[in-house]
Amino acid sequence: MNNSETKLINLIDIIRKDSGINNAIDAMEQLSLILLLKYFYEIILADAPKQNAIGDFKKLFYNSNCFNSGKIETDFSELKNVWFDIRSNVKLRGDEFCDDGFARDTWNKVEDLLNNISFRIRSVKILEILLSQIEDIYFNEQLAEAYDTLVVKMINDSISSGAFHSPKALVTAIVKVIKPSLRQSIYDPALGTGRFIVETHKIVSKHSETISNETLYTFGRDISPFACLVGSLNLLLNGIDIKNISLSDSLLDNDNSCYDIVLSGVPFGKASHIDRYEHDYYGYSSNLEAMFLKHSMRKLGQGGKAALIVPDGLLFNRTHELLNLRHTLLTRFNLHSILSLPSGTLAPYAGVKVSVLFFENTEPENDIWFYELKTNKPLNKTNQISDHDLVEFIELFSKRIETANSYLVNKRDILNREGINLSIEPQKKVNEVSDLKIFDEITFLKKKKEEFDLLLSEFIDSLNESKQAEFVKKFTLGELLKTKAGKPLKKIEINEEGRFPVYGGNGLIGYFNEYNREGENIIIGRVGAQCGNIHFIKGPIWLTNNSFSVEINSSLKVHLPYLAHVLRSLNLNKLARGSAQPSISFERIKEVEISLPTYEQQVELCEWFEEILLKNNNLLNSIKLQADKYSELSNYSIISNCINGNN
Repeated sequence: MNNSETKLINLIDIIRKDSGINNAIDAMEQLSLILLLKYFYEIILADAPKQNAIGDFKKLFYNSNCFNSGKIETDFSELKNVWFDIRSNVKLRGDEFCDDGFARDTWNKVEDLLNNISFRIRSVKILEILLSQIEDIYFNEQLAEAYDTLVVKMINDSISSGAFHSPKALVTAIVKVIKPSLRQSIYDPALGTGRFIVETHKIVSKHSETISNETLYTFGRDISPFACLVGSLNLLLNGIDIKNISLSDSLLDNDNSCYDIVLSGVPFGKASHIDRYEHDYYGYSSNLEAMFLKHSMRKLGQGGKAALIVPDGLLFNRTHELLNLRHTLLTRFNLHSILSLPSGTLAPYAGVKVSVLFFENTEPENDIWFYELKTNKPLNKTNQISDHDLVEFIELFSKRIETANSYLVNKRDILNREGINLSIEPQKKVNEVSDLKIFDEITFLKKKKEEFDLLLSEFIDSLNESKQAEFVKKFTLGELLKTKAGKPLKKIEINEEGRFPVYGGNGLIGYFNEYNREGENIIIGRVGAQCGNIHFIKGPIWLTNNSFSVEINSSLKVHLPYLAHVLRSLNLNKLARGSAQPSISFERIKEVEISLPTYEQQVELCEWFEEILLKNNNLLNSIKLQADKYSELSNYSIISNCINGNN
């Protein structure tokens, strides 16, 4: 956790104490509004002539009478007054602002947001504390990274947000294989946090020193004021203008503009206000993902490239409209690759299976390259897809070869199948790697070996770090915490897919559409061969009666992720009883003693533990990847030389 992230979390904690704030999303929204104003105040007016100076940022709120009246209005006026105060101190020259390089449209976009998002902070005291502490916030790369991390955390922690985000590792992988370049137009019809545009900007920047808002053209829309606010601020913090970002409904866009690249994690589910879409999407209006796919196909320019994250139902559901849509995608566009992702890739809807469609507005080619991504552990909000998980996909994308995880399917075969099903099961496995290029695979393995050596060196360096902790006091687990049992759930009610993960005695066992835990929880398995196992989970989840959750029973501040690491290290399974059905009770473990350092040291140590575990997992994944490749090469050599060779 960097220093900027700590500061932002402290500001969120301050805002959440206000009576007008209901949840983490409300707090994030209000913080984003004020950061947006401060951004323009500092970035735009930093070099303004002294005669135009308007004093410090906090003074603007005094000017708007926020403090002098003793109360804050419950409408849109307060922040708009501050905004107008900022604008009044900037002189216009033509269509551009003289000092900042931002177009007039940029300022108008901010005004649109202020017209659609209420100022919810009601306490003058809280506002004053917030503005005093926000003076220590500096707009730099560290803040941009911290803001993106915090947005994801707030969305994950809020069960009422109704939002999901595309994991950073997945977005980065998609942008890498799409290979955007300077002077291309990039469009995201469902902007969300703006992550696709941000990652595009970062990747193009690595290959050019001249990137600017005039050499990479970015466009985005979102119907949600909160998403548009967060996405706009995220773009600004990363140095990207928002003049082409719009708070509007992409599906109602009727202009003729087209784009070089379309990238998006499209919304899915049923659309509200169905009637508004019937003109352009007759028959589709109960299916958001289908409408966004059709919209993206329409907005993709000739020769353009697209990548869309879509729910798997779009690939095989057999409504008349979806059959026609898939037929069009296969015959009028070049759908060349599909990345199949594991369940749980998109949090918090952990049970929704998704894939990525890669297509171009060019003549269709003969085959589709399918890649099935596999991970060692189930994915959820606390165990998300990582950069390492996607290394092989990125390596193989342009090669389009068949391996244990990838295969080619002829489009004609798909078009001739009943239902035009794009959800294809693997047809060729290890013993059928006829297109395997041994030289390329050996080169790939050598590269993996070099990466492994670097990972090993970093892992050893982390292990050798010296962390000196000062322990405050020794506690028994009974003094420090208490437990609360979960509730029974019948097997028939547990599904392979669903909205909320279900945790039993041995960890994740499926999904259910209700929850009985939310927020941060430490879960201890109570029954089963692995009873005593520890999981740190950010809810909402359903906890069965084969596990119990932990509640802190002490006035001492405890960092739950740190405590989870400590409990995991105790190997509580050794205290289990029974052989046929082992179980563990709190009575058996409450006398176990642990020592706690200060809260600050708990946070620091926890980050160190996480770093070690991450590097350990990366090492193990690298070993497995290399082992699989060696087996593949060995089998191919035996088959080609001993079985298929000339007699």
